[in-house]
Amino acid sequence: MKKIETCLENVTALILLFMLICCLLQVLFRFVLHISAPFTEEFARMGYIWMVFLSLPILEARNEQLKVTFFFDKLPLKAKAVLYWLMSAVYVVLLACTTCGAVRYFQSSNTLTFSSVSWLRMSYQYIPIVMGCLLGILFIVHRAIHFREAFAQEEAEYKTGGDAS
Repeated sequence: MKKIETCLENVTALILLFMLICCLLQVLFRFVLHISAPFTEEFARMGYIWMVFLSLPILEARNEQLKVTFFFDKLPLKAKAVLYWLMSAVYVVLLACTTCGAVRYFQSSNTLTFSSVSWLRMSYQYIPIVMGCLLGILFIVHRAIHFREAFAQEEAEYKTGGDAS
């Protein structure tokens, strides 16, 4: 699991660098050379989609997604466990539905291309959605199975954060 996380982290860092280069090229072409280069915008947009959805499993692996736990923290451990499993199941269903939708869109847009880059198919933008959601499901299930360690780790982080301030 750690190797997958590290690999995804490296890939998303490269995509971010690629997006930065595309944006800098776009500024160079548009404002310095006064040339229209729409391919840079298409590549930056595609990179953004890839980066966001490939970052989803990283957030799930580290349990760093945005959450408000005010009421959840006040529950006893058994109630937390039941609610945690329920939320995890709902999240897995949501990601599974998103995956199915991405596969359908991939199939229906397989013949379409971007206007400025005729060799780049629009269906490619749905590949990271499928990959990110499936890997996200894998990490959610892994974390749900090991929920006791996750709760203990969160409580330890909360207590050390409270002592430091």
